Parts: sequence; structure tokens; C-alpha cells
Amino acid sequence: MADWNKLLEDLQSTDLTKIYHHKPYPSISVTRPELSQAGRAILITGGGTGAGFGIAMQFVRASASTIIIVGRRLAVLQTARAQLQEEVKRLALDTNIIAQGCDITKKAEVDALWTELSSRGIIVDVYVANAAKFTEPKPLLELGTDEVWSQLEANVRWPLCLTEKFVKQAAGRQKFIVSISSAVVHNSVHPETRARPAYVLSKSSGTLLFQLLAQDHTPEELQIINLHPGLVFNSIMKDLGADPELFDSVELVGSFAVWAATKEAAFLHGRFVWCSWDVDELATGEMRKRIEEDPYYLRCSVVGLRGNNAA
Repeated sequence: MADWNKLLEDLQSTDLTKIYHHKPYPSISVTRPELSQAGRAILITGGGTGAGFGIAMQFVRASASTIIIVGRRLAVLQTARAQLQEEVKRLALDTNIIAQGCDITKKAEVDALWTELSSRGIIVDVYVANAAKFTEPKPLLELGTDEVWSQLEANVRWPLCLTEKFVKQAAGRQKFIVSISSAVVHNSVHPETRARPAYVLSKSSGTLLFQLLAQDHTPEELQIINLHPGLVFNSIMKDLGADPELFDSVELVGSFAVWAATKEAAFLHGRFVWCSWDVDELATGEMRKRIEEDPYYLRCSVVGLRGNNAA
């Protein structure tokens, strides 16, 4: 178990900001008035479990008006909806929680989702692209073209399809996308990520997708941020005897996602960030200066090059 905990610590280690967080902190507290989601509708794919559920819970606490959690397993969504409604009741809010069964890899179900929202008069303000697919750890050629392509469909094609429908709503109204990415996009040679090359390929492609979409829009039109959700402790990790202190809380990624869906985060439009990085350090000093001056910083590119020249 010591080796497993060392591996987890290695995966969590980062020094981009001097301060590293495992739990929410004042700057991303969802109780801050500046981060209020009042009057907004939030769509979260894969919102019934894990990070998606944690994100939904923090949007409840940020007073969102409507939260739509989407997933393939309706029973799981209904359980999540009941838990979210308990929090709504506890906080004496009037947030409307909708559990919508939808396999995002099936066009008919995606179309039905947006038709249903339209029929209810719901305009989505924030799209959290959280649903993802990964399979057993095997080399690409052992998985085969069909399986690898299915991951690219789930992690690239269908998030693009959902984004297209999302953006077409209510022209002229500012919208926000929080793309739940992964550290695998910059850790492709790590022993753990090398074991799942199809996931690395599809998540890297999906992250680049949202980065390129951001280039087509100003944050005033469509603000887009790619977010690594950290490592969240779950029942599997508990059974393995992993140390809970090595993990990030679901409240952290949820709070960061809420912050990312506000104008305070506009300076990160089109960038990739970890939820554990300190937003005050990112927003100030030399870090902010580099973000504003270096178009390649915290974006997908080729290590060692900046444009055509050596970095």
C-alpha cells in the first residue's frame, strides 16, 4: 500500500502555484456573492456520480435556478436528484433539479434532451462537459480501431455536438463552458497514463477541441475553461487502503467549476488548469502577466516550441 500511496502522491504533485489545495478556500467559496449562479440554468453531463455530482452540489450551494444532471442510468440520476433536493431544502432555496436520462453518444437522445429543455422554456447558461469514456488498460492496437474510435466519439464528437446545440440557444446571451479535462493531457508518458493510451488520445483531443472553440469566441460571448478535476477519493480507493488525505475533495472541483463559470475567471479563457491550483496566484503577479502575454501558456502545444521557434 505504501507504493500505491506514493504513486497517488506523485500524480497529485504540482508546483505551478506555490499554494496547492485539496479543499475549497475563500476565493472560490460558493457563498461569495460574486460567484452567485442565481438566475442561471446549469447542464452537467455525467452529473449523477463522482466529480459531476460534486459539481452539481456546489452549483446548488451557489443558488443556481435550475440544474440539469444528465446520464445514461436514470436510477442513479434519480438518487442524485433526491440528494440535491435535500440540499436545496436545507438551504431554503427554490432551485429546480432535473434528472434527464440521456446517452450523449446517441444523436436521437441528445436531440430529445434539447427538445425537452426547449419545451420547458429552459435556456442553459452553463454547460459542464463532464461525461467521458475510458476502457481497460491496453495498447491502442490491442484495443482496436472500433474501441479507440468509440472513445474519440464519446470524448470529442459528442461534446462538440452538445456545444453546438448549447451555443445556438438565445443569441447574444453570455454563456459558459467548463470542460472537465484530465492531467493525462500533459502526463502522457507517466506509467499510469501510458497504460490507457486511448483515453490519453481522446481526452487530449477533447481538450484541444475546447481550446480551439475558445479561439473562435470572446469570453464575453462564450467563456471556456479546461479543468483537471484532481483525484477524488471513492469506494474503490477506500477498499485499496489508499490514504484519503492524498485526494482532492469533490467540493474543491465543484467550487472551482462554479468560479470558472464567472467573469472572475475570464482571464483563463481557453486555458487548461488544475482545480487544486490557487486562483489568487493565477490571477495576480508574474503568473497573470505570463497568461496575458504568452498565448501558448497553459494551452495544448508541442513542448519545446513556441510558434516555429524554440520555446
